[in-house]
Amino acid sequence: MARIASDPSLDIQPDFSSPTFEALRIRIIRGTQTTHQEVAAELATVWQQDRDLRVADWARQVDEDIRLAADAAQAERELAEQDQKKKPKINDFKSGTVVGDTLTPRPSQYAIHKLKSFEYVELWYFSPDGCKETSDEAKTNSEDTFGLTRVDDFVALKPVASFKPSRKAIQDHSLEWRQFDLAKNSFLLHINKLSWPKKHQRALTMFFMNVIAHPYRSEPLGERALLVYVARVRRDWHDTLVLNNAFDISIFNLTLLKNMAEEIWNKARHDSLTEVSIPF
Repeated sequence: MARIASDPSLDIQPDFSSPTFEALRIRIIRGTQTTHQEVAAELATVWQQDRDLRVADWARQVDEDIRLAADAAQAERELAEQDQKKKPKINDFKSGTVVGDTLTPRPSQYAIHKLKSFEYVELWYFSPDGCKETSDEAKTNSEDTFGLTRVDDFVALKPVASFKPSRKAIQDHSLEWRQFDLAKNSFLLHINKLSWPKKHQRALTMFFMNVIAHPYRSEPLGERALLVYVARVRRDWHDTLVLNNAFDISIFNLTLLKNMAEEIWNKARHDSLTEVSIPF
């Protein structure tokens, strides 16, 4: 149906009995016994019926315009809400508070990304040495190097440091005891900042406390055995978490530690014998 340009209820009925319509009335009367007055009345009735139809069409057109306008407004509001949700947000701060006397060293973006994904990452990244090394690498190697990543429905550029492990990373079992002791504190602090589940935080805290306080530390190669225990058990825990079949890492397995200690002793004896058998 063609769009109606104006409200037909405002149209004024023509005077069909006027001289303007005389020629029309004559053509209608020709061959009939109808008078001019009857023809004028019939024309007025037909005009009124047509007007009523156009008024009804106009009302439907107005209703449809209102509906379309409402739909468009709703779509615009929804789009605005989506845009608002996608906008970066900044949290509030406490007025009048001063920065602390000490600052926690920042691990690399790679390590933070691993924690956000609840994935295994070496403790070295959270040690003072690891934080310094990754900071130096970020300054020298990756300031102008970017990779592609997906953010919501968009593809964005991120520094390659967010994806690549450090070439200087040290495996947990190869850490010095002091490095391990400092790194696990920073690690626990960062999983708390990133809102890991409280149950997982408590289990890891107890896991590290059991290692730090274990009497095996006073044994020859005891700390090395404990570091191997930390490295292997924590990695296996993350692997089983992915499979939804994880054990309670807070429970210490002394038998497993003894097996690992025996493995280290065997290797030490083998290395010692190899050195002795080398001729000079």
